[in-house]
Amino acid sequence: MKTLSLSVLLFTTLVSIVISVAIGIRLYVEETRAIEVEFTQDIDDKARVLEQEIMLNIEVLHALKGVFISSDNVSREEFKQVATSFLMRHRNIQALEWIPRVDALDRLAMETRQHTFYPDFEFTERTMDQNLVTATSRSQHFPVLYLEPFAGNETALGFDFGSESEFMTLLNKSRDIGTSMASAGVKLVQENDQTGVFIFLPIYQGEPNTLIKRQQRLLGFIGGVFRIADMFDSAIKRTWVQGIDYTLEDITNDKHQALYSNLRDNESIDLHQNNSEIVYQRPLMRFSGRQWQIHAMPSEGYIAERRTAFPYLVGAFGISATLALAIYVFFIMRHTHMIDIQVKERTRDLNLAKKKLEALSMTDSLTRIGNRRFFDEAFQREWQLAIKNKTRLALLMIDIDNFKSYNDSYGHLAGDQCLIEVAQAIAEALHRPSDVVARYGGEEFVVLLPDTRDCFSPAQRCCSNVEVLNIPHASSFTGPYVTVSVGVASIIPTEHDDMIKFAAVADMALYKAKDNGRNQVFIEAENIKPKPELVG
Repeated sequence: MKTLSLSVLLFTTLVSIVISVAIGIRLYVEETRAIEVEFTQDIDDKARVLEQEIMLNIEVLHALKGVFISSDNVSREEFKQVATSFLMRHRNIQALEWIPRVDALDRLAMETRQHTFYPDFEFTERTMDQNLVTATSRSQHFPVLYLEPFAGNETALGFDFGSESEFMTLLNKSRDIGTSMASAGVKLVQENDQTGVFIFLPIYQGEPNTLIKRQQRLLGFIGGVFRIADMFDSAIKRTWVQGIDYTLEDITNDKHQALYSNLRDNESIDLHQNNSEIVYQRPLMRFSGRQWQIHAMPSEGYIAERRTAFPYLVGAFGISATLALAIYVFFIMRHTHMIDIQVKERTRDLNLAKKKLEALSMTDSLTRIGNRRFFDEAFQREWQLAIKNKTRLALLMIDIDNFKSYNDSYGHLAGDQCLIEVAQAIAEALHRPSDVVARYGGEEFVVLLPDTRDCFSPAQRCCSNVEVLNIPHASSFTGPYVTVSVGVASIIPTEHDDMIKFAAVADMALYKAKDNGRNQVFIEAENIKPKPELVG
């Protein structure tokens, strides 16, 4: 008893510790969720500001577009004046450009006119090794004609965007749908390889409202080159929260391109494969055909500033506070367990007894095969299944030949043994688990063959199996040994057929087998009429 008490004390102590630890962990998880909510709110705030910054930059392009729409011929000086005012207010703009559409026939004239301002002006394109060369002739050119600021962007003047398939695809799409289109991230050589993005806004002659008209009336594009890092930093500084690591990605068309990260060069943190408790991905509002996403995780310092000791204190104090409850629960569970075992044992015993009684009620006490009740239920069940499945059902009525004279000659004990052996022989003649054999009454047996195509072979095996038992029967008119006669009927029943008449047909076949000399099988052809309805 003392050993049991010590075991119980140890058990309850462990349970109380587990419960207390679980409560502490739950509080820790809830606190982590609260930190995560605050963290996601911080990122959402920054994302909204960044979205505003992007839209403001796109509005700059629309403002420049307004200048071109309001004037038939915008001069270089007018473009410079307007663009410079925007550049002073938007420090993350690398360059603003006017990119006209120039047909091949107009190229020479265009280049010649620009020599007034830039004597060396020509349409250029990049080679495979990124060197600028004179642009090859093509049906349409899209050169950078106006460029602000010029200082620091000199190489971009005259660059033909139509020379590169990626840019040309963007220009065509922007032209066709009439909205701005942005490029993927591009390394800006003049900005120490900072990543930038090109955004193109189409300008048309008039206001075309169909695809064909847009293609015909295109004048050119307002182009903007934006420094992503400066744009991102500008947005972050407006919602300053320390201790967050960011990566800005372009996920357009499920392609992940890193555009910006505030991680230092000597850090190798992979935001896609990290061990942080909190990682948040925040897609930005889709703009100009691009989908950007902020991928962020808090630093250890960010989380540590918001962690408290409360979960640990609750876990520590909970161990002693839950000790009594643990003891009580243990004894309640033990008592319940004992009752449950007793109930299960009694239920199992009752089920076993019930199954035994059911088996006994369905089994012939002498031959140990199914009895008449067993057959009646099986017959009803298989009849309905045959109707439902439209399958053939065969019924074999079997009778021991001259059994009364056998009893008179050998006595009832020998008759009982004869019934047992004949029943076993008939059962062994059936090879399918679905076949049903039962004692129908006295010396008569019955066999059901569901879903059968061959009812003669099983019937013949019944005759043969009994005959080879060689049970002597001196008073038989058929032969020296015990034999059986078998009447067979088969049918594919319907709702209109009568199972009682079907059984009567099999019984009639049995009588014909006897009339024909016994020890044989007689198969009755299908001739079953529906049971007549009584008319009152």
